[in-house]
Amino acid sequence: MYIFKIIAVIVGSYLFGNINTALIISKIKKGDVRKMGSGNPGTMNMFRNYGVVLGVVTLLCDALKGAVPCILGWWLLGEEYTFAGSRFGLYLGGFSVIVGHVFPVFLKFKGGKGIASSIGVCLVAHPLATLVTFVVGVLFLLVTKMGSITSFLIISFPLAIEGYEAAALGGNMAIVNCLLIFALFALTLFAHRKNVVKLFRGKESKTVLFGKNKSAKKKKEAV
Repeated sequence: MYIFKIIAVIVGSYLFGNINTALIISKIKKGDVRKMGSGNPGTMNMFRNYGVVLGVVTLLCDALKGAVPCILGWWLLGEEYTFAGSRFGLYLGGFSVIVGHVFPVFLKFKGGKGIASSIGVCLVAHPLATLVTFVVGVLFLLVTKMGSITSFLIISFPLAIEGYEAAALGGNMAIVNCLLIFALFALTLFAHRKNVVKLFRGKESKTVLFGKNKSAKKKKEAV
């Protein structure tokens, strides 16, 4: 019975991750975010092309998308359908939904970068640390306009804390839980591989939250 619950969490979370908020909103606005700016159907590209309001809406929806599978997975795989005991279901749901967001089968495996949804995962796992790093990240973004670095700044600290606490608990599931946390971070890093190259080359696009972003009007490039 437990194995079927695990399969349900993996499949359900993955399919839930296939829902792409940025693409839905841009279609409602008679556009296609995949053909604008960086071409990435994610939060940062929405900020660049559709402004703060729709960027924030995308962020909130994607964060919720990341949080829901974590909560359901945690509850379903917890002790007697509670949030007590192992957080394995939380991490499994979180990793699976990010895989669904980055590699959505319904969009030919071409999705977003997974940061906004990862923030939702972090909020469930470690809400206080996530809120603190989010505020710091926004301030950092306003000063540096470096979206990709800001993204990793926001999720790195909460995930590091969660990984440390998962390892400290020990037990048979400690290694599995730590691997899921690491895999989640590694997946978002992989999705940003082109950003990393562009950062080293000094060609990373700037993200301007307030006002028009000229780079968003240029030829489509990888973010």
